Amino acid sequence: MSNAQALFEPGDCVSYRLRRAARKAASFYDAALRPIGLRNTQFTVLGALDHLGEISIGDLSAELATDATTLNRNLAVLIRRGLVEDRKTEDGRIRNVRITREGRNTFKRALPVWQSAQHRVLEAVSSNDWANMRTNLREIEAACDQAS
Repeated sequence: MSNAQALFEPGDCVSYRLRRAARKAASFYDAALRPIGLRNTQFTVLGALDHLGEISIGDLSAELATDATTLNRNLAVLIRRGLVEDRKTEDGRIRNVRITREGRNTFKRALPVWQSAQHRVLEAVSSNDWANMRTNLREIEAACDQAS
């Protein structure tokens, strides 16, 4: 085994650990929200739109820290289902989106399901640990922003 191989342990890689935890969490929340007909990513978009109101897709992408392709894929499904409305602006280069009444009702039905899933996950983590993890995750995000 070379020195480079000896120095790399996947379990110690920040990116690997974050992606692994994210995949597991996404799968868990997707399963919980399936009876409502939403994926976790769609629930998050609806929640953001419920909170933020009408917003440009670019600003929503920045707010959610997601790439435009992934966001547009989720928005297309939500628009097709009548949960989100695509709003044209005077500047044809910018598209705004907003949650519809049906979208808000779907979000409100999904919220207790999400809260139950959230509670189940957080039962395994103390409130102090979760507060520290949120702080650590923000620090990782900031470090990656500064390094890029």
